[in-house]
Amino acid sequence: MTFSASYDRATKIISALVCLFLVAVIADTRSLVFSSVALLLILVSYAYSPRGYLLTDRSILVQRLAGQPRIALDDVREARRATPDDFRRSIRLRGSGGLFGYYGLFRSAKLGKFKAYVTNKNNRVVVITGSKTAVFSPDDVDGFLNAIRASAPVPVSYPAPAPAFDAPRPT
Repeated sequence: MTFSASYDRATKIISALVCLFLVAVIADTRSLVFSSVALLLILVSYAYSPRGYLLTDRSILVQRLAGQPRIALDDVREARRATPDDFRRSIRLRGSGGLFGYYGLFRSAKLGKFKAYVTNKNNRVVVITGSKTAVFSPDDVDGFLNAIRASAPVPVSYPAPAPAFDAPRPT
């Protein structure tokens, strides 16, 4: 089953501005070395950008021009919509932070180290297995989650209940 991954507005704006800036600098400097590096940066960033996701028998295959990472679903612990809390205090360790998507290796306080294959921050899905955590952004989030659950047994997880707090009563 294939799921598309389209760019959100921020990704489109960042990508367009960076490309326009690099093209303007290339035109201004006319340096063969800088031009080559700038064009290589654009091509490599585009090649690593996720185009979609293919759910095969018990794995997710990230579709992109530069290699196709496979995330095994043999020991899925959790598959759910991402929350803003998942990405609080997150940092990019290696990868792209907006140029043709948000992909690479990241770390956050809640998720720890995780691989991101995201093009749209509004559609993020967290998949946690026994060996890794990955974040995706399919256009059809519910269909993607249902397909994962149909492919691999995923434990049902519920948000933790709020702790009960009984304030001492004045006497």
